[in-house]
Amino acid sequence: MLSDYNKKLFFVLFGLSITVYTLSVVHFLSGFENKIFIGGIILLILTGLSVILSKKLSQPLEKLNEGVKRIAQGDFSFRINVTDSKEFIELSKNFNSMAMELSQSYMKLKEQTENLMRQNEELQEFNAELEASYEQLEVLAHELEISERKYRLLVDNILDILWVTDKNFIIEFVNSRVVRYLNYTPPELIGKSLLEIVDEESKETLKDMMAGKINFSEINFKSKEGLLVITETHVKRLKVEGDVVGIQGISRDITEIYHVKRQIVEKNNEILAISDVGRLLTSGSDMKEVLNNIVEKVANILNSPLCTIREHDKKSQKFILLTKGGELKDYPISSEIILPQQDINDLVNLKEIKIKGVEEFPHDNNLTSIFVAKEVFSVVIVPLVSRNETIGILTVWTSTKTVKNMSLLRSIASAVSVAIENSKLYDEIKKLFIKMIEALAYAVEAKDVYTKGHSMRVSQYAALIGEYMGLSREKIEQLRIAGILHDIGKIGISDAILLKMGKLTDEEYKVIKSHPEISRRILMPIDLPEEILEAVSKHHERYDGKGYPYGLKGEEIPIEAAILGVADAFDAMTSDRSYRKGMNVEEAINEFLKYKGTQFHPEVVDTFISLYMNEKHRLEEIKNQVFSNAS
Repeated sequence: MLSDYNKKLFFVLFGLSITVYTLSVVHFLSGFENKIFIGGIILLILTGLSVILSKKLSQPLEKLNEGVKRIAQGDFSFRINVTDSKEFIELSKNFNSMAMELSQSYMKLKEQTENLMRQNEELQEFNAELEASYEQLEVLAHELEISERKYRLLVDNILDILWVTDKNFIIEFVNSRVVRYLNYTPPELIGKSLLEIVDEESKETLKDMMAGKINFSEINFKSKEGLLVITETHVKRLKVEGDVVGIQGISRDITEIYHVKRQIVEKNNEILAISDVGRLLTSGSDMKEVLNNIVEKVANILNSPLCTIREHDKKSQKFILLTKGGELKDYPISSEIILPQQDINDLVNLKEIKIKGVEEFPHDNNLTSIFVAKEVFSVVIVPLVSRNETIGILTVWTSTKTVKNMSLLRSIASAVSVAIENSKLYDEIKKLFIKMIEALAYAVEAKDVYTKGHSMRVSQYAALIGEYMGLSREKIEQLRIAGILHDIGKIGISDAILLKMGKLTDEEYKVIKSHPEISRRILMPIDLPEEILEAVSKHHERYDGKGYPYGLKGEEIPIEAAILGVADAFDAMTSDRSYRKGMNVEEAINEFLKYKGTQFHPEVVDTFISLYMNEKHRLEEIKNQVFSNAS
């Protein structure tokens, strides 16, 4: 089917053909002149029709051409408006649609181009910065290379071991200083577990370091040969995004310092031990207690399960047990032992320290299995020498076959020897002193047959009460002496008053009541302990304040004086006198209960009754035995 445009062209040409044909017929029928005229008219008509037709046909094409030019010039807003021909209308619509799409594409392209230009500018700027950074990086890389060489030189020449591990203790880095201390090369250790070259205790320490519990401690490394290298180690945990990935450490060898420090500590401990022993020996305590403390001290310092002190008996050549200490002290040990003659000769004559195997030293068989279980292998025997004479031995059981603290043992043995010798001299002097004060007491009692033995009985009663009250040995000994001397002041009182059979006058009784003060004045030059003087001078004070010579009351009365007062009253009540028969023990107890809290100290009375209830026989023994001896 022909398009509208083709149809129009067909009708124009068809009309033109009809016209030409008509004119040709007219021309054929007309004369020559008319032919020329008619031909001119036909030509004119054809020309006019051609012009009109050409203009009509070219107008849409011109608009289309104009649109193409405008678009080519970048004017995407130009549009074609054709209404004559359906084909040109469709063509104009397509053109306009294309122009719109081109306009949109152009705008997008323009925007993209602007973006690209902007990005290009940014890239150029970044490239410039990158070039500048690259130049700086080259400078930094060069400086870093120099720094790395310096750092590696520093790391390799530092006196400490530097190391880095991962979180599983696998060594990732170690400096060359490790060769000097552990005899390993870095390649030998890298990839190896750090836990393989430390002792068991240090393994736990390293785990605590990895956990962040500590960052400084002693770490004991093991060298390639198995020798122990003691170090002070500081560590820092390595983290990535908060997670621990390993630790880095610096370990300084302090093995020599450690051993020197240990020697200093050991020497200091020796000095302190000797000082403690000296303090114990001069404490004035009972020698048995002093020796007990010394063997405990030696056992503790030398980590010995058993330590003993034995005295040498020259006649039997036996060594008699004085005391024992250590964790095995409660096990039965032979009280007397005999050593081989050679050992006796070495100890007694040559005064040499002996170290013998446990099986060579005399001991009870029940201790053998215990010694084996505790890995006790040796006995160190140290002679106790005084005035160039061996008076005993100090024995120390040990788990080693050698003893490092020989000088300590010699020093302690020397101090113990002097102490034992001085103790013997002290005991002798003490015995002489006791005999002297007993003689003084007998001198007083010799005036009256009924008072013989009184002071000795009071002495033992007072000591027994003190023992039951839990007083110290020193206090008990003071009570014993005070009991003997409590009436020594009566030596200054006239026999006429002292031995008077009848009732004393007030003046005579006043003289009798002065004997405690006289006792104090007599005893003061002897330089006795104040507690003895207090007990002697105040044993007639009453708890209610009605006693003499000072009228003291309640807790103002020293406890020693209160004890002595009860002991004196008990013996006075249970002893016969020229004017009466003595009470029995039960009657005396009733008197104490009757006057408890008035005449007598309540606590002392309660103690005495407890003593009577539990050990009445001891009171009876003192009452009868001492009296019979005195008489």
